[in-house]
Amino acid sequence: MAQRRPLLLLAIATALLSGCSSVGSIGDSLGGSTPEDRLAPAPAPIYAAGDTFVYTENGQPTREQVVSVAPDRVVWTNDSGLIWTKDAALVTPQLRWSSHPELGRGQQTIIGSPEQLFPLQEGNVIAYSVRGSAENAPAGWQEEHRCAVTGQEDVQVPAGTYTTFRIDCQRKDFLDSYFYSPVVQNYVLRVRDFGTGQSRKELLSVTLANDRTRELPATVAATPNPVDGPTVQQPVTPPVAVMGAAPTPAMATDSMAKEPMGTEAERADALISRLEDVVSRLEKVAGLDAGGAAAAAGGSTAPRTAAASGGGSSGPWAVHLASYRSQRSAQTGWTVLQRRFPALGDKKMVTSEFDPGNGRGTYVRLMAQGFPNRDAAIRFCAPLKGKGQFCDARGPLP
Repeated sequence: MAQRRPLLLLAIATALLSGCSSVGSIGDSLGGSTPEDRLAPAPAPIYAAGDTFVYTENGQPTREQVVSVAPDRVVWTNDSGLIWTKDAALVTPQLRWSSHPELGRGQQTIIGSPEQLFPLQEGNVIAYSVRGSAENAPAGWQEEHRCAVTGQEDVQVPAGTYTTFRIDCQRKDFLDSYFYSPVVQNYVLRVRDFGTGQSRKELLSVTLANDRTRELPATVAATPNPVDGPTVQQPVTPPVAVMGAAPTPAMATDSMAKEPMGTEAERADALISRLEDVVSRLEKVAGLDAGGAAAAAGGSTAPRTAAASGGGSSGPWAVHLASYRSQRSAQTGWTVLQRRFPALGDKKMVTSEFDPGNGRGTYVRLMAQGFPNRDAAIRFCAPLKGKGQFCDARGPLP
């Protein structure tokens, strides 16, 4: 009976993860091969400050680096200056993030025990809930996530060939497949399947801050990876400066680490606050505005539905006022905003859907259209911002 347990658990995993028929099925081949030998069950990754992973997604390379580590959280940054906090369970979404072009700053709570996925071995299954909110989506959201370890595969990415554990995770409306390599202490490939298409995030290089995986092989048939080998480099190399003389967030943390802090949570909060100042300066140097950041993040600006609420003003430009989890909530929010700000009375309600990624699901962006140009939209926003209302010029809309 004990020999049949992995097969039984795998069948349960497949049943748990079959809730969205439009998304690719669990266990579909993604180009990997099944290794003849097997990795031993793998514990959760152990991150260290300075660990650096360079990935490519849709042809765009991005460097992600661990800033600090606590027993229950890991603070990350990337070369775009974004800051986020996760736990070490690998498959869970972000717990906190410093900024987002649509949602702003936000946080999520994990309800359940995703760490029970470890040690990784075929047949392990977990299910947990995610509850979150953001400054531009104060109503919040709650979603169910389910993950299963569906086997081991040899995967080739630009950084090399690795024997990996494949973990399939069903989110609200897409499927994430992670290919985790113990020697890398992270995934080397993440495939996101939306049903109508896929995106692939592949490892270009990795630099670990210490030699904790010195004795681990990249593949089960290979000899242990040497410290100075091409796959995993140790120790960490100095971070590359971003935008000339402006300090990168990773560089800025060196001086912060010398300052006395309270608890790890307080230290992380203070770190995020200071790094956000760096991000703001970098954005000003680069000349980015909210609209440019949204376009760079792939956010959709095309209106999907519109509801007229007065025809006294017209024009292709709009102002983004809030984001919601549904069209119904957006309609209710529009009514509330019109009561609070009578100047919206002659504007047209326009909404569009967008997915911010990182497992947070789909949102509805609420906009008020009816401005002849960007300057008019910005002038309209000024008094609203003075009363604490989020307001951002958008357009021109079709």
